[in-house]
Amino acid sequence: MTPVSLVACASYDPAALRAAAARAFDLADGPDPSGKTVLLKPNLLSASHPDKAVTTHPEVLRAAIRLFRERGAARILVGESPGWQSASLVAGRTGVRAVVEEEGVEWADFSESAVMEVPEGRVVKRFDAARAALDADILVSLPKLKTHKLLYFTGAAKNLFGIVPGLGKSRYHLRFPERREFGAMITDLVLAAKPAFSLMDAVVGMEGPGPGNGTPRPLGWLLASRDCLALDWTASGLIGYEPGDIPYLADARDRGILVPRDIEVRGLDPGRERVTDYKRIHVPHDTDFFRARLPGFVHRIARNLAVERPAFSDRRCVACAGCVKICPAGALAFREGKRAPVIDYAACIRCYCCHEICPADAIRLIRRPW
Repeated sequence: MTPVSLVACASYDPAALRAAAARAFDLADGPDPSGKTVLLKPNLLSASHPDKAVTTHPEVLRAAIRLFRERGAARILVGESPGWQSASLVAGRTGVRAVVEEEGVEWADFSESAVMEVPEGRVVKRFDAARAALDADILVSLPKLKTHKLLYFTGAAKNLFGIVPGLGKSRYHLRFPERREFGAMITDLVLAAKPAFSLMDAVVGMEGPGPGNGTPRPLGWLLASRDCLALDWTASGLIGYEPGDIPYLADARDRGILVPRDIEVRGLDPGRERVTDYKRIHVPHDTDFFRARLPGFVHRIARNLAVERPAFSDRRCVACAGCVKICPAGALAFREGKRAPVIDYAACIRCYCCHEICPADAIRLIRRPW
């Protein structure tokens, strides 16, 4: 069986989190860190205040640091590589830097990359990833439970995408613009990174248009597992998704990497905890139907009509240029007389990276531009 722990934690009170994290670790048969180097990888999508539920709460990070220290870790590092903002800025505004300094652990530099091989990969055989992730004895994913416009749900597995340094992530979006292929890439990344443990911040999750512009939703949970895919299967089901609709979970299941019937949830009863009114991302099954039956060029036309596209608000845009920098397809550019960037919809691959990182909520995803 593959244990996934689900424990109650109603607030970010340090004492409550410390007890809940220890219980989640023990119920999930967490790894022995004695004498080892542990790298903790929180979700630090952007320089947002913790109350916005965009990032892993700093007190969850503190609880994880103390958990692994008490269990004998010789060295603890914390690292992340945000998509476009500097790691220093993001760590400061999210409260993570303060925790790292107060707890006396190290910040890992993710700018130095190394090749991470994955011979069994389906769509990727090698990743350029942070060397710190390769050198650590134990890699721990510390995700935030959130919705995600591209993958519908983001958790422990998708959080590993942050070990790809900075704008290097854009190459994978450009290479795999379709949900299914991008999901397969995430599965390959899990195989490459081999995370030893995951502890999910679901005390407060994000619902609506996540992962950066949704709404905080109190849930009152911590989840943990040595299998990040099993954890995400469980967590996505708790907020009302059919887990098999999540592209990377479907891919992992179909490859036999994830076996849902082997998941054993320990702690709270998931049937009683399931949230039925969670504001999830709509899962359109019709695009896969058309893709399988229509010629490529017809499918592309149908996709452009059916799939949401980003549209900017000149009034809300703060012209930070983050979207222009992160766009893998080079589909955004500033034009004279326009505060917000102009989009080349013929080039846009609908990866939603711009929407994901917009600090001003100036981008809506609709089927017709404003």
